[in-house]
Amino acid sequence: MATFAVDGVRISASTDRVTHVRWAPIDPHSHDWLSPPRISEVADVAHDIRLGAVVYSVFTLGGMKFLGPKIKTVPHPNGVDGIDMEVPDGSVEKSMDDLPRV
Repeated sequence: MATFAVDGVRISASTDRVTHVRWAPIDPHSHDWLSPPRISEVADVAHDIRLGAVVYSVFTLGGMKFLGPKIKTVPHPNGVDGIDMEVPDGSVEKSMDDLPRV
């Protein structure tokens, strides 16, 4: 399955949940986009993750792209899956709030 990267998010002010992402497939070694990033609903991301896609956050620092934490699905009480970053061993690295807004 493909490897994707998310480099921007839209967060609902009323729920504090990510509603949309800017994402595209990437080369997992060079971190180069394989197609132009597009804005999609979170349901599309969650669906692809359930099908086996690997999705990372990606941050640009000093003109270079760096992979951030992996993105995972999270269940919400209303039955609609959302997304969040995996945080290894409870450490705090980056969060969805650190991504640029789209």
